Amino acid sequence: MPNRIVSLSVAMLMACNATAADWPQWRGPTRDDKSTETGLNKAFGDKAPPLVWKFDKAGVGYSGPSIVGGKVYLTGGTVKEKDKHTDEAFCLDEKTGKQLWRVTIGAEYDDSGADKSWGGGPRANPTVTADGHVYLLGIRGDIYCLKAADGSVVWTKNYTKDLSGKLMSGWGFSESPLVDGDHIVCVPGGKAGTLAKLDRKTGSVVWRSTDVTDDAGYASIVRANLAGVDQYVVLTAKNVVGVAVDSGKLLWSYDCSSKYKVAVIPTPVIVGADLVYATSGYGAGCDLIKISGGASGQKAEKVFANKDVVNHHGGVIFKDGYIYGHSDTKGWICQDIKDGSIKWEWKRGGFEKGSCTYADGALFCYGEATGDLVTLEVTTEGPKQIGKFKLPERTKLLRPSGKAWAHPVVSNGKLYLRDQDLLYCFDLQSK
Repeated sequence: MPNRIVSLSVAMLMACNATAADWPQWRGPTRDDKSTETGLNKAFGDKAPPLVWKFDKAGVGYSGPSIVGGKVYLTGGTVKEKDKHTDEAFCLDEKTGKQLWRVTIGAEYDDSGADKSWGGGPRANPTVTADGHVYLLGIRGDIYCLKAADGSVVWTKNYTKDLSGKLMSGWGFSESPLVDGDHIVCVPGGKAGTLAKLDRKTGSVVWRSTDVTDDAGYASIVRANLAGVDQYVVLTAKNVVGVAVDSGKLLWSYDCSSKYKVAVIPTPVIVGADLVYATSGYGAGCDLIKISGGASGQKAEKVFANKDVVNHHGGVIFKDGYIYGHSDTKGWICQDIKDGSIKWEWKRGGFEKGSCTYADGALFCYGEATGDLVTLEVTTEGPKQIGKFKLPERTKLLRPSGKAWAHPVVSNGKLYLRDQDLLYCFDLQSK
């Protein structure tokens, strides 16, 4: 891996103030969905790892857990009579699953109609810092800074009312805000500026990306150093963009307006010193983008684009020159980043569509329809299943079109799987 990318990873770890084994935010310490842990029991055959605990009051939603300092942070929604909803944040003891605190975030809101079909509740993962703050986003655009000790509110803003935000379609704001040093970077969208950088202690606006005014997608931001320039990279409703860290100035834009439709969800992946990989669903496909130029302005050029990888919202993993994940066109895949060719695909007789994370040489693949968990050995030689198990119990809160969409998390030797109101913690250290 290039030195600049290694340095960036270290910097982001410091920004989150988390130990290597903690999982402080969406897709882990460096937002690439890769755990650094080793010695895990991932080849467990057809028997589930030992269950450490189950929490059954997580409410509705697709937020995944964040784990810092022996505590688990999560958000969920309470469904009230006559289709009223209230979002909540809560904190659990990592060892026992015991609830330590629970607070309401945002005002009560009406079911939008989409909630009835797809499921209500928050979608974003909390971001937790070691200086004692939790940053989270509700489905109606309420962004909060809470004290990690007790959940008390430090500040709050609303994407629509306070930041003139606009979302590309109707399933609710879903990106997980990025903490970067003393600031928080988020994607309210709209004419005031697609991206916003806020003071994370007060919530005051530092800048808006005034020359990027696309509606917000559902994708989360990553920080990168591309061609020597520090920047934030995100998929909007129409483009893949990079903006300057200090000002929000547009550095480059890659036009996807002809193919980004309905909902743009997956997080972009940094795959080299000057390379960005983007994929999205609804037929969009995938693009490898090369960035050149300096801080005064950069250029984005297509390396390859195809529809072999059409990732809806399960995310993809970059490992040792290859992309791994699920494609709506080919099932589970291994794609060579050099030319976009598919090394293997696993569709017929393979595993269902879902999300994934990487740990200790294995992909942990979480099936969205059944809630089954499969582990695959990470190899370019073909799919090698080394473990599979079913959840002990499935949620009874699913909407007609809702599925198990919260991504799996591996932290401190434990595997976390959420199925709406149920959060499971499994032991991966026991043999």
